[in-house]
Amino acid sequence: MTSKERVLKALNHEQTDRVPLDLGGMACCLLDGVYFKLKNYLGFKEDIPPFREGSNACYYDERILDYFQVDIRRLFVKTNKKFPVHYPDGSFQNEWGVVQKKGPFGMEFVKNPLEDADTADLASYAWPRAEELIDLTGMKEQAQRLYEDNQYAVALRAPMNGIFELACWLRGTENFMVDMLSDEEFAHGLTDQVARVQMEWYGYVLDEIGPYVDIVETGDDYGSQTSLLLSPECLETFILSKRKKLNAMIKEKAPRAKVFLHSCGAVRKAIPAIIGCGVDILNPIQTVAADMDPYGLKQEFGSQICFHGGVDTQKAMRGTVQDVRDEVKKMLDAMYYDGGYILSSCNHIQNDIPVENIIAMFEAAKEFSL
Repeated sequence: MTSKERVLKALNHEQTDRVPLDLGGMACCLLDGVYFKLKNYLGFKEDIPPFREGSNACYYDERILDYFQVDIRRLFVKTNKKFPVHYPDGSFQNEWGVVQKKGPFGMEFVKNPLEDADTADLASYAWPRAEELIDLTGMKEQAQRLYEDNQYAVALRAPMNGIFELACWLRGTENFMVDMLSDEEFAHGLTDQVARVQMEWYGYVLDEIGPYVDIVETGDDYGSQTSLLLSPECLETFILSKRKKLNAMIKEKAPRAKVFLHSCGAVRKAIPAIIGCGVDILNPIQTVAADMDPYGLKQEFGSQICFHGGVDTQKAMRGTVQDVRDEVKKMLDAMYYDGGYILSSCNHIQNDIPVENIIAMFEAAKEFSL
């Protein structure tokens, strides 16, 4: 069975010869520090350029994917050099006007550009335009080559964050949470504009490569460690109703593709609505979050959605090799039946995770699922 056949069977809820494996997608990257440790450990001497700036996970190395027999290959949307704009104090501005700065635990927000805006300001805001910022040079040729090689499942890596996340970034999280309760006109106006830009960006790219992709990635974090970040009612009203239109457009322009959603944390209460808005693959399955038991998730939703991820990075991957092997076996026992599961880490592999544990995850996955 080829990697592509393996992934497509899993997505169609059919049993495979071994569990499909992934690394390098939306929220299952190697952070830069652990990437270089693993690269050196495996003896890969030549450096590769980063695929993006302004993040702490910037490298996608197919030598590592080949080593671990990862079943998916990704297409990355390139942007021109206009953004990020770097400032002398180390902060930088992205194409949305959001200013961030690298902190001890990741990127921190310096400026939320619509913090003091009202509804009238939304029409005149400098929303990012796909045709001005995206560089599609060579992307169609790369997609067509992967498609014709027919060896790997082909995924479009998400070109931007989600509707809820971007609304929080632009407005400030506290402000946007209050808007949904006290200023519905503004909350709808903001999320409508963000969704419009998302549809423009995805549409611009998929007009070029849509026939060649098997998976289209999207992301939007709805959960904390203990609960949803917003009520199910607000989630459906302000976010998922607009995501449904985005998902429909993706499937129109990429008719063979499944829609992938990354959403961290305790999202179980939202899964029926997530399925209802057209999502086919749910990542990262953060099993240590509240009410995210993998056995229950598979039993309740396993015939309706494909699960992706699941291997705990908060405890198991930071433990011993045996802890990792036990975690992988648990996830396979819970989810690897009747298809519908792709194994990966349940979020980015952090810099404090031992290289030996990364290797153990992939080795155990193949050993226990063959």
